[in-house]
Amino acid sequence: MTMSYENAIKSTGEDTIIDLDVTPGSKSTEVPSGYDEWRNRIRARLSAKAVGGKANKQLIKELSGIFGINQSLVRLSGETSTKKSVKLIGVAREDVIYALRPFLGADVADDCTK
Repeated sequence: MTMSYENAIKSTGEDTIIDLDVTPGSKSTEVPSGYDEWRNRIRARLSAKAVGGKANKQLIKELSGIFGINQSLVRLSGETSTKKSVKLIGVAREDVIYALRPFLGADVADDCTK
């Protein structure tokens, strides 16, 4: 059975946590850029380098744009790791899944590299 990107999205009541695998310093910015079934994380590529928090700031900006929320409502954990968990304050899990579906549709599991 293949896993879905929805498994990387968890509800904590009124908030939602997304588990991400982030690649800073990429040629282009692509948030999200796929789903890694093996790691159970949604992939994100950022053009900003992981220097002085620039990649984290870019990630927060991209996510706030996707979900239509203020950047202050996007909280990161794992600031110095490529494996990050992002809490979206006041955003329901169903809304996160719906917003990511155009990027990660049903065939996303076939896109992962192991």
